[in-house]
Amino acid sequence: MTIKATSLLSILVIWACMIPAVAIEPGAWWALIFAFLATGSIGIGAWRRLGLSRLIGVAGIWAGTAAAVASDPGNAWTSIFAFLSTGAVVYSIMRRDALVTGLGISATWAMVGAVLAAHGSDGSWIVVFAFLTTGSLANSRSRAAKGLATMLWWGIAGTIMLATGTWYWLCVPAFLLSAASLGLTDLRLPRGLEWDLFERDDEPRMVN
Repeated sequence: MTIKATSLLSILVIWACMIPAVAIEPGAWWALIFAFLATGSIGIGAWRRLGLSRLIGVAGIWAGTAAAVASDPGNAWTSIFAFLSTGAVVYSIMRRDALVTGLGISATWAMVGAVLAAHGSDGSWIVVFAFLTTGSLANSRSRAAKGLATMLWWGIAGTIMLATGTWYWLCVPAFLLSAASLGLTDLRLPRGLEWDLFERDDEPRMVN
């Protein structure tokens, strides 16, 4: 049994993000508790091959969280959902080579970090929908479509939230559209028309 490099790097990236964030904003020290829990969630399965896709996702989660925490101690509670999202990624069905999926997760949290760093903790509840997006994306069997959709919808929503300083509710449709992959290749178009006007069931119903 050996410790896998991607597991070790995932742990290192958590602390590389959170130690400077708490050094900048000491009032958010308790966010380190959830960084420690996230470390444990990875460490107990450190012999598992997480793959580059999960490493990218974990890095994005904690980079976004660190940006939020460093800007306002009121954002420290976002580390709770960063911990939950880490578990959702590490123990998901995500393929180790699903790089676009990892980038989609990372992009979601990058937008969260940018919005909260720019506008404080008023909209910090958007991390709830970042977590839901992460769980949906990490457990999708789509290699690229949902990752691309996530980058698109969260990119649009995040840009508007950054520009306005409000409109945080846009994270809700961003999550729903990301989960559904609307407008991308996850949609299944009909391949033809089946003429079934006069078909009958094999076993006719008994009528009393």
